[in-house]
Amino acid sequence: MSADTQALALEACAWMAAQSPQTQSEAYLSRSEERSLSRREGAREAVETAAALGAGVRVVRDGRVGFASAGGADLETLKGLWRRAVEQLPHAEAEKGRQLPAPVSDQEDSALASSLWDETLFARPWKDLDERLILAESSAREGGRVLRAELAECRGEVVVASTRGVLSRERGGSASIEVSVAAEGGGSAQVGEGFRIARRFADLDALAAGAEAARRAAAGVDARRVRPGRRAVLFEPWVAAEFLELLADLLSAEEVQGGRSLLAGRLGERVASPLVTLRDDPRRLGGPASARFDDEGLPTRDKAMIEGGILREYFHDSATAARATVPSNACGYRESWRGLPRPGPSNLYLAAGRAAREAVVSDTRDGLMLMEVLGIHMVDPVSGEFSVGVSGYEVEKGSIGRPFRGAMVSGNLLEMLARVDAVASDLSLVGSFGAPTFRVSALDVA
Repeated sequence: MSADTQALALEACAWMAAQSPQTQSEAYLSRSEERSLSRREGAREAVETAAALGAGVRVVRDGRVGFASAGGADLETLKGLWRRAVEQLPHAEAEKGRQLPAPVSDQEDSALASSLWDETLFARPWKDLDERLILAESSAREGGRVLRAELAECRGEVVVASTRGVLSRERGGSASIEVSVAAEGGGSAQVGEGFRIARRFADLDALAAGAEAARRAAAGVDARRVRPGRRAVLFEPWVAAEFLELLADLLSAEEVQGGRSLLAGRLGERVASPLVTLRDDPRRLGGPASARFDDEGLPTRDKAMIEGGILREYFHDSATAARATVPSNACGYRESWRGLPRPGPSNLYLAAGRAAREAVVSDTRDGLMLMEVLGIHMVDPVSGEFSVGVSGYEVEKGSIGRPFRGAMVSGNLLEMLARVDAVASDLSLVGSFGAPTFRVSALDVA
C-alpha cells in the first residue's frame, strides 16, 4: 500500500459525497502479509506465506448504519461497496446521535511511527529465520523435549478516510516466536509454552522464548496435590496477562452497555486495591499493539482505565460513545477489513510496583505461585464469580517449593482485585497484555 492507496480512498470519498451529501461515508483499506517458518522435533517442518488486501465501506444517515466489505481495493470496488451499504440503511435501526467520527487534530509522533516499522522484515533469507528458531530450541531443551517452534513475520498498512474529513494512514510490522516443550517425570508429561513478540526482528529474544517454555514445562514435573484452604496466591506475568484479557472484556463499553459487565455503572468508584493501576497505552514504544490511530482514524492516547483502584474509563468506539454521550477515546479496533470496529484495548498492562519479584516471594509465608490457569474464560462477567483449575509451585516460608497441579482456585473477581497486596517490578508484556508478578492476600484453594 502506498500514497496511491491514500489517494484512492480520498477519490472514493469525494465520489460518495457527490452521490449523497446527506450520507456520511467512510472507506477503510487494509493490506497485510505474513510469512512463517516452523520446526518440529528439531527439523524444519514448513514455510508458509500469505497476503490479504481488502476494503470496507461504512455509511451513516439519520442514525442508521450500513456496511459492506470485499477483497481487493480499487475505485469500482469501493463504489460497489458504497451502493450495497446504502441499500441497507432503510432496514437498519436508528440510533440517536449515531454518526461517523469527526476529525481530531494530532501532533506528528515521528518516534512512534519509526518504532512501528522495521525495514528488515521479510528481507532475510529463510535460513536466518531457521537459525533464530534453532537458538530458541537450544534454551528450550533445558526443560525437556522440544515439540515445535515457529517464527512468524507480519506487516501491513491501513488507510481510513471519510466524508467528514477523517484521514489516517499507518503501517506497522512485527516478528514473533512460539516454542512448546514436553517435560516428563513421575509417570506424567507436562507441556510448556514460551512466546515473544517484537516490533523489530533484531529485538526478538529467541533464548527467552525457549527458556520460558522450559520453565513452564518443568512446573508440572513430579507435581503433587496441594493443601486446601484460604491461601495467598501469586500470579506470575504469563498468568496475570490472562486475567487482564478478561478485564479488557469487562472494560468494553459495548459489554457495559449490553449489561454483560460487573463494572457497569461504576465509573469513579473503587473497584480494586490502591496498588492496582491498569493502563492502556497505544503509544508505548515497542508495544505489540501500538498505533498512532485507531481503526476509525482517530488519534490514540495513553490512559488509565483503573487508577489507584478507581475505575476511570471504559473502552469506547464512536458507536458506544454516542450512546453514552461522551467523546470516543479512540479505542475502535477491527479484526480485519471484513468487519466494523468494536471497542477494545491496545497495550493493556498492570503498572509495575517497586518491589523485586524475589522480595514479594520472600514475604509470602504460605501460598501458591500460579504458572497455568484453565477455564479463565468461564468467569461469570456479571457476578464475577470464578472457579478455575491451576498449576504451579507452592510457596512455603518465603521460598518457592514443590510443583503442584490439579488444584482449583475460586473467588470473586472484584474481591480478588481488592485483595491485591503486593505488586512486583518485573513488568512483562505477553503479546498485547502485560503485568508484573502480583499477589492476592487470600483465595479459596481446593
